[in-house]
Amino acid sequence: MEVHTTINPSLNFATLSKRAEGLNNEGFQLSNLGDNAGAELLHKQALELKLRAHGPNSTKTALTLNALGEVQSLQGKFEEAEANLRKAVAIRNASGGAFDAAVSRENLAQVLETKEKFSEAKEIRDHGRPDKLSCGNYNCPGQLFAFSQMKQCSRCHCIYYCSVACQKRDWKSRHKRFCKETDL
Repeated sequence: MEVHTTINPSLNFATLSKRAEGLNNEGFQLSNLGDNAGAELLHKQALELKLRAHGPNSTKTALTLNALGEVQSLQGKFEEAEANLRKAVAIRNASGGAFDAAVSRENLAQVLETKEKFSEAKEIRDHGRPDKLSCGNYNCPGQLFAFSQMKQCSRCHCIYYCSVACQKRDWKSRHKRFCKETDL
């Protein structure tokens, strides 16, 4: 039986873990350069290693699932992105890492928006209420916000922003393409 632990790790465990982290870092670099297909391949390789080293319910595995979901979403691979982000959300919600969980919930909600599942996107985001919400603008400097601090899209009512500036940036870069009038 394989034990997933970082206390006195075996050489194999340490090697797998270190290699997976390197692949993730290379994937993040490629994504920043706009090579999301290359980033996806590296994150998939990292995921295989992390599953072997840490198991399917590790926060380290969740980091890779989230990164993989992000690059898949950017490539329009929404089914794959949704599956990976749902796994990341489940792990991160259970782990107690509030900020990481909020980021993964926001990523999943944005994928659901592209599929016009506005009610489910709002439900996913609202899981962070009352004080563990992430801004809907991907490029917002990361932090958690209380629901009372957030601005809600007046059209779809399913996404929240920390400021009017973040809402305007996201509207121009992403949300405008997917936003629809709803009664949520």
